[in-house]
Amino acid sequence: MRILLTGIPSYLQRTVAGVSGSEVRHRPYFDEVRTKKDLIDQVRRIANTGNYLIGEGAASALRGHDVTYVPFWHLANSRNSDEVYERFNEEFDICVFASANLLRPGYSADLEAEVFDKLKMPVVVMGIGIQRREGLKENLPAGTLKFLEVLRKKESFFLTRGYFTAEFLREQGMKSVRPTGCPSLFFAPNEMKRSLTALANPELATAQKIAFGGYLGSVADTIVDAHALLKHDSVASYVVQDEVVAYNLSLPGEDDVAVYDRASGRITGQAEYKHSEKWQRKHELLVFFDTNQWRSWVSSRDLCFGRRFHGCIIGMQAGVPSLMIAVDDRMREMLEFIGFPYMEAAIWNRETDRKTYLANFLSKIDSQAVIDRYSACEANFRTALAHVGL
Repeated sequence: MRILLTGIPSYLQRTVAGVSGSEVRHRPYFDEVRTKKDLIDQVRRIANTGNYLIGEGAASALRGHDVTYVPFWHLANSRNSDEVYERFNEEFDICVFASANLLRPGYSADLEAEVFDKLKMPVVVMGIGIQRREGLKENLPAGTLKFLEVLRKKESFFLTRGYFTAEFLREQGMKSVRPTGCPSLFFAPNEMKRSLTALANPELATAQKIAFGGYLGSVADTIVDAHALLKHDSVASYVVQDEVVAYNLSLPGEDDVAVYDRASGRITGQAEYKHSEKWQRKHELLVFFDTNQWRSWVSSRDLCFGRRFHGCIIGMQAGVPSLMIAVDDRMREMLEFIGFPYMEAAIWNRETDRKTYLANFLSKIDSQAVIDRYSACEANFRTALAHVGL
């Protein structure tokens, strides 16, 4: 099967130097990341470093096929060239589009509609999900409605992040819809199961080497968590994903000032953000543009903990016990589908003795039931791929 893979990329696509027609040229190196400008530019390109796990999971799921990743920006920029699309339609049998929060009120999928209208091949939309489900039907942008109309009229397959998205797409007239979860969930199944087994351990509530994730620059939740779980002489390790472009975590100084150590993934420059004055522990900020480096670092932690889905999934891919705090509908949809243990933010945030609450929560996890559910979801994902010839 000759597959045109597009949409959210893996970190390997940082080497893309350019595209001509259907030919993708790669550099034999990654761009340097050292200065403030370098770091912000790299985050902005992917929007959220957690997205690299989605692209990586989608690409990994297609092993055994002839796969070419074509950046979506090239497909969009070439949409007025019949010659370019003629080559795509001749050289590929199917298109796989790695996606995430595509169905949301604030995003109009006009470009996606135009691109998929010109691709004369079946399309698999992998990992599609809803963000801010309340009022979505009434507020779905015109471009997204057009996108759905285009795919409704051709051979298309939707592999959704959960049940709610699948139900929504069926209501929109999509014929082949199957909830499968985010493709990142199935990148390293053996390690995921090891992580789930290790999570049922109340002693993790006293862990001191924790990878935290949340929304620094917006709320102080992670700082409060670190104070509740860590001793005074422990260091809080926080992994940045999109905060420097989306949540007002700023790096003061000129664009060319050195702020990043790529060997450790640590932000070495000064950072300014709302509530930073509340820290009562030593802390470090890290950011990773290579998922293997991210997994390597997180493998040295005892626990991944926080409000970021992929910030915990990468820990699970490294076999590290990981527990998420659900903060919105998109997280709940993914977590409820896959059956992973999680805590509700509203409940966790009002606990006065968080360490005791966490220990009690962990002690009640039925590891075997969770692993059985995960194994069933993995089999469902592989079956869905096989159904469309992948």
